[in-house]
Amino acid sequence: MRSIGTNREVLPLRSVIHVSIVDSDGVLMGRALAESVLEFESSNYGMVPAKESLVKEMVRMVRVEDEDQKDCMICLEELKVGFYASRMPCSHTFHGDCIENWLKQSHYCPICRFEMPTN
Repeated sequence: MRSIGTNREVLPLRSVIHVSIVDSDGVLMGRALAESVLEFESSNYGMVPAKESLVKEMVRMVRVEDEDQKDCMICLEELKVGFYASRMPCSHTFHGDCIENWLKQSHYCPICRFEMPTN
């Protein structure tokens, strides 16, 4: 009795890709790339800001204690014990200016991606 499918041979697949460059000096390609970058930047890199009125309600000022997170993960500078910082609903703490500017660009917590409401 013969086994079906045991005498198969694997053949390598080769392909050739031909590319034609019409724009030999790169001017058109450069222009297209520049327009693409401008369009992407003008769309705020695809990021959506948090709703400003809800940020003020949801982010609260807290006094930094010994057991708290030691650094602002946005600017990477120390959160000094005894000073006030801003704490998001997910409990991550940042310098007030840092998280305020961050949430004007993105509605996600920069550490855990907790979603703040958007407009």
